[in-house]
Amino acid sequence: MVKSPLGIIFTAAAIALAVSPEARKAARKLAVKGAAMMLELADQVKDSTKELRSTEAVKIEEKNTEKVLLP
Repeated sequence: MVKSPLGIIFTAAAIALAVSPEARKAARKLAVKGAAMMLELADQVKDSTKELRSTEAVKIEEKNTEKVLLP
């Protein structure tokens, strides 16, 4: 049957979720918080990459204007 410790843990969790409404409620809250954290992390990554791109664009523009201004 289930011989590994991980299998025993998953089996116990499945039984607890099947039997207990409180466990399902707690699992649902945990899933919602986890999803919110992942979305927040994704937004932070997007914002930081936008900042890097805009900083790089400014550097390129400054470099190009320096070349134009030099005789």
